[in-house]
Amino acid sequence: MTIQLLDPTGVIASTQRTVENVLETLNGRKAGFIFNQHASGLAFWKALEEEVQRRFKPTSMHRVYKENTWAPAPKGEVDALIGETDYVLVGLGA
Repeated sequence: MTIQLLDPTGVIASTQRTVENVLETLNGRKAGFIFNQHASGLAFWKALEEEVQRRFKPTSMHRVYKENTWAPAPKGEVDALIGETDYVLVGLGA
């Protein structure tokens, strides 16, 4: 068995801020979801997606369901989701 010590200091990643696009309505837009699939939220998240579909009737629904509950969602998947949706709901530690 090996014990590995890690230095808890580091460089904080910076991101470029872009102008926000304000949506007048969510009706008929492309919806996105990022969810960590934690067991405590499965029923809630399913109900949330169903309610979004029922209430706002999105033209499409895209999802990023994380495979590792504790790790961040993969940047490539998040970037793709941003490019193919009008809005994204992120929840439960995702």
